[in-house]
Amino acid sequence: MFGRIALCAALFSAVACTGKFEEYNTKPYRPTDEDLKGDNLGVGILFPSMLEWMTHVQVNASQYQDVLIGDELGGYCSAVKPYQGQNISTYNPSDAFNDPLFENTFSNFYSNYYQVVNETGGEGPVYQLVQIVRVASMLRVTDAYGPIPYTRMQQGTFSVPYDSQKDVYMAMIADLDEAMDVLYTFISSGNTSLLPESDISSYAGNASMWLAFANTLKLRMAIRMSGVPEVQADAQRFAEEAVSNAAIYGLVDEVSESMYFELSSRRNPYFTQATISDWQDLRSNANITMYMNAYADPRRPYYFSMSSYGGDLAYVGARSGIDAVEVKDYTGYSYPLFGETDPVPVMYAAESWFLRAEGALLGWSMGDTAENLYKMGIQTSMAEAGCSSDYNSYIQKSDEVKLSYEDPLGRNSDIDFGTAPSVAWADDGNELERIIIQKWIANHMIGHEAWADFRRTGFPEMLMAVNNLSHGGQWGEVDDARGMRRLHYPQSEYDNNRENVTTAVQLLGGPDQHGTDVWWAKKN
Repeated sequence: MFGRIALCAALFSAVACTGKFEEYNTKPYRPTDEDLKGDNLGVGILFPSMLEWMTHVQVNASQYQDVLIGDELGGYCSAVKPYQGQNISTYNPSDAFNDPLFENTFSNFYSNYYQVVNETGGEGPVYQLVQIVRVASMLRVTDAYGPIPYTRMQQGTFSVPYDSQKDVYMAMIADLDEAMDVLYTFISSGNTSLLPESDISSYAGNASMWLAFANTLKLRMAIRMSGVPEVQADAQRFAEEAVSNAAIYGLVDEVSESMYFELSSRRNPYFTQATISDWQDLRSNANITMYMNAYADPRRPYYFSMSSYGGDLAYVGARSGIDAVEVKDYTGYSYPLFGETDPVPVMYAAESWFLRAEGALLGWSMGDTAENLYKMGIQTSMAEAGCSSDYNSYIQKSDEVKLSYEDPLGRNSDIDFGTAPSVAWADDGNELERIIIQKWIANHMIGHEAWADFRRTGFPEMLMAVNNLSHGGQWGEVDDARGMRRLHYPQSEYDNNRENVTTAVQLLGGPDQHGTDVWWAKKN
């Protein structure tokens, strides 16, 4: 598993795709034994790099594992660069784009993780903090591929059995529960801080904030599995535990509790990809601008740069999945608006309110009605964006809206795409769609969540790839309307861990193809 030769091949092919991979994985993240001596000193050295497998700050890793996967497939942005014509956006990715999320997360995270295990003995609050990071990091991998190795990972072992995705989820939630119990005991004993000098997040080592993050992560996972009949009772129990335990563990539900990764010596990766002269290949997606234009959403000037077209096209994104796309054609389109030193969002406080709203819609005990929780999600997002004064007028928009996309180039317009439900709450059968659309808007650029929600619920309805190039490909055909459902397992797994990856495909319940649903995804 994760053999060095295969990993190097993936990295070198990635270099060929961007020509900008010189910084990728070049930091000395594997200190010597001498470096690791001292009270949690070794963990402190390792912790920043471990955090980045939750969401990337380094620009190349951000491009490969956040932007080109979650942000593009989740409808937030479009990469307007042709590469070699084998892209995730056109559903025919080369291994250089398909494999890094799996290979690099496992290789880099676990090389550090086992040093933490060795130093802490696999117990105590520092170890449990790292367990929370492990769950958050590996959740992205299992949601992108399906079954993964988790419960039987062993130090120094490359041939590792896979767990079914159900078992991965159950084990992750058990790990979160244990971590929360230990952190709560730690905090109750009068402690407040863990690895403060090494925590690159906005939490800065605040143990109570990490406890709330873990509880919110549990709520996120419970809602993710809520549509799977065999575990609906478990999902309800987990969600209700998270909400009932909010009084002691907390939830990320206030703007001050949103998690960001702070930057010191690096540029914001979205800023770099959108604006730096030798990049400029990141543009906002036509989907997010289309919906927010339809709602006349006051968050637009906080989310997007102004286009060069003005008028009704002041905020305009590019369609995703365009074959032979050219960067020069899209310089005037809007891009995600981040400053050079802006922090990178990891989890917004608004998400927990929308998760609870969806749970309440299912009849679960979420502490309030679906309507009130939904409204709190929008209100919290408005506050996060800096436009709280617009909340009252926005929440009263009672008409459904027409969705229309006009491409300034006149190539890929869809003037009559359809309609979307009103912002204002109504018992009209569109409650779930309403919740997911507003959650999607609030979660701007947290793309893996958007892609998961789309696969799970079918919302928001999206303009799909202009050019679906999957037909006749090695990894199966992708349905035009449903889009890419998962990534296929890396070739290195077939080369070095064939017996176990073959079993993983059986656990997946379908062929190792891009059109096969993961365990919790929408089945129709």
